[in-house]
Amino acid sequence: MMPTALLMTVAAYLLALGTAAFLVRFSVIACNLETTKGRATAIDGLRGYLALGVFIHHSAIAWHFHQSGQIGMPPERVFAQIGQIGVALFFMITGFLFWDRLLKQGREFNWQAFAVSRLFRLYPLYLPLLAAICVTVFYLKDCNLLETPAQLFKHLFLWLIFDRPDINQVQGTGTLISNVTWTLTYEVYFYLSLPLLGMVFIYRGSHLKTIACLLGLYLLAQLVGWEHSLKKKYLLAFLGGIAAAYWVRKPALIAWGRSRLAAIVAVVLLMVVLTLLRKTFAVFPLLLLSVVFFVVVSGNDLFGALRLPSARWLGEISYSTYLLHGFLLWWLAYHYYPQMGFAMDEPLPFIALIALCTLLLVLVSSATFLLFEKPGIAKGKTLAARLRRKREALQANPVEKA
Repeated sequence: MMPTALLMTVAAYLLALGTAAFLVRFSVIACNLETTKGRATAIDGLRGYLALGVFIHHSAIAWHFHQSGQIGMPPERVFAQIGQIGVALFFMITGFLFWDRLLKQGREFNWQAFAVSRLFRLYPLYLPLLAAICVTVFYLKDCNLLETPAQLFKHLFLWLIFDRPDINQVQGTGTLISNVTWTLTYEVYFYLSLPLLGMVFIYRGSHLKTIACLLGLYLLAQLVGWEHSLKKKYLLAFLGGIAAAYWVRKPALIAWGRSRLAAIVAVVLLMVVLTLLRKTFAVFPLLLLSVVFFVVVSGNDLFGALRLPSARWLGEISYSTYLLHGFLLWWLAYHYYPQMGFAMDEPLPFIALIALCTLLLVLVSSATFLLFEKPGIAKGKTLAARLRRKREALQANPVEKA
């Protein structure tokens, strides 16, 4: 089954890249792609592959659900690992980008702008998705409200902070989106912990302050993971990104990371984790993936795979791809597919369905990026700049502040 899994994975990537290449060449997307100039192009390209890996992972889960009636980790190692690798490297990207910025700016780091940018990055797409989930759960219950308004508002509030309680008595509401928001909880914890981590490792105050910050990190973890504790094995992935922020400050390491040998090492290590190891979130596989990430942040495009315009566009829309793929899979693979009359153990119709999902996912994610994500990011930047100017004006005129 391993060769089949690899073949299906490669086919899904080629279809997604081909669709993205068509969009980049024959639509307005080309001008939107120009906005990525000056950024870490290799990281942008990597994001697209990672989000598609999570989609492939959940597609395999859907296939095995039709065989067993159970939702669980796919037995094929490639399908099991490709989604976990995607999440681990996404966490490393987050750790790298913001720790690198913190190292560059130090005490000049604008925490207000940081908070605004994160809010306007996460929610402009998430809120429409949540609205679509609400429509779906009422559709499944024939438009009947089966819980009290107080319960409904409570559940919606919990969804707003990325928890996934059942809404309107639809069992397993989180499965409508493949429960992908669990990773956003870890992202939010990292955002909230960043000031405390900065106090401990960069600003370096007194021992008492350090102890207070470490206690704050623990209490914050309890608060963010109030219903289910945050697991250390997932938090470890952020350390790979933080280590990469120090890697790129060593010219000799960057020079090696950009070499052909480094690209070979990165590809080999990635394949080892993908095909030979049974876990991703453990110390050894995370160390291997960290080396892969070090090579990418050095600017290595892995033989051109991360430099492709299509890969870069898939990277631009990766948040949409990640957030929406479970919802698309639920409608097509879980809801409609069993009604089509195909034998549930026949792979070819399901493979064709996943090919259709891949095509639709790239198209829908491109649309939602342009309609929701990009305007939200722009508004966040505008608001952050306005708040920064206001703060600077108050600092320049303390009398007005009084």
